[in-house]
This record gives sequence, C-alpha cells and structure tokens, in this order.
Amino acid sequence: MSMRTWGTLLVFCGSLAVLVGCSGNGPGNFAHVSGTVTQGGAPVEKAKITFISTTEVGTSGAKEQFATETDSAGKYMLAGYGKVPGLPPGMYKVTITKLTMKAGAKLPAEGFDTLQLEMSGLGVNNLPKDYSDPNVTKLSATLNSGKNENVNFDLKK
Repeated sequence: MSMRTWGTLLVFCGSLAVLVGCSGNGPGNFAHVSGTVTQGGAPVEKAKITFISTTEVGTSGAKEQFATETDSAGKYMLAGYGKVPGLPPGMYKVTITKLTMKAGAKLPAEGFDTLQLEMSGLGVNNLPKDYSDPNVTKLSATLNSGKNENVNFDLKK
C-alpha cells in the first residue's frame, strides 16, 4: 500500500473511533434520578423503589432493574456506582415495596437490613400490591440523559 492509502486508512479509523466513542453509551448518555416517595402526603421511610426497563436486554429477554431505598424523609436517588455510570435513558415501570418483619419472626438483633429481610422471606410488604407487582403497577417514569429530579411518587392508602 502507498503512504497515501495508509494515511487515508488511518484518518478513517481515527474518525470511526471518535464516532464510536461519542455515541451510544458514553458517560453523558446516562440518567440519574431522584425524588420522594410519599403515601397520603407522608414520607415513606425505608421503601425499596425499583426502576424496571421496558426494553429487553440481549437475547435472554431480561429487563434491567435498578433499585434503591428511601431515607427517613422518603427521598431516594439512583445514580452511577462502580463501573455503572447511571441508568440508560428511556421508559421504566416503577415498583415500590416497604417490608417489615412478619409477626413472630426471629431475626438477629443487629445488622439485618431490608434486602436480607426480602431475601429471607421473613418480610411482609406493607404497601398495596398495585405498587409492588411489576405486572400490575401503573407507576412509571421516562428518564432523559442527565439529571431527572423530582420524580416523585405519592401512593394512595
């Protein structure tokens, strides 16, 4: 190959690399979401809020899920963590659950968190099934790239 052909090929490959690096799921193409969960206007503390993608990922048909827990004021935030820069923009179904220990259940005195309560089967959800079942929930959110603030959910009693 001539030097001119190599030069053209090098410029083409460099341009292609820039295009690939600037499109798709670059750091600026992810969403962060925050808001408040209330029930009848009162904050819902320690509720698990899950955003479930409405699009399938890969060939398995699985849908991505992103979850967090509300604080004492009912506030939540989902953003990047580790190597995950945030949520892909798009439409999400939203589920919200609030687990408490089943009557008579025996748990360790310390260090037992909400996730362990859910995994152990010793927790019972205190919110209506309308909010906790992904097949029934009417809660949803459309997330755009960047910050999505005040994505609030006021649950009915």
